[in-house]
Amino acid sequence: MDTTRLTHAYRDLVAAASAIDAAVRRADVDWTLAHIALSDEMLAGAAERLLTGENVVVDNRAAMDETAIAELIAATSHAERVALVHRNGAALTNVVGRIPEATADRTVRIRLVDRTGRQVTDAEVTWDRLIRMRAEEHLPGHTARLAAVSGAASATRP
Repeated sequence: MDTTRLTHAYRDLVAAASAIDAAVRRADVDWTLAHIALSDEMLAGAAERLLTGENVVVDNRAAMDETAIAELIAATSHAERVALVHRNGAALTNVVGRIPEATADRTVRIRLVDRTGRQVTDAEVTWDRLIRMRAEEHLPGHTARLAAVSGAASATRP
């Protein structure tokens, strides 16, 4: 699969996260980075299963789990979370890049929950569509929020 958009989305995300310094960090920044890192691990595992021909269900419950997110935040610094997002994003991009275009057309089930654990999606999409949503909607949305935090902080500095 072509990973150009995914690569650019992670580059922009990591740049926005890196621009946030300790003086302006907020709990939602920590949560966002932990959530993305956990999501990337889950998606890379799903991509590996897709490559082996397994039926794939993408369930983000583990990447939205309050306990898992809190534990990751407690065990890492902001810089370590940014590095983890960078590594996990690169790992996901790498495995996605190994997926043949014909395999990218396979249908996968996605089950998504919100922060409260309430199911918001239970649908079938092609793997290609799932990755395009990640690269064109999900990651850019998080990037915009992170950039707003760093932008707000730089606007308040003398």
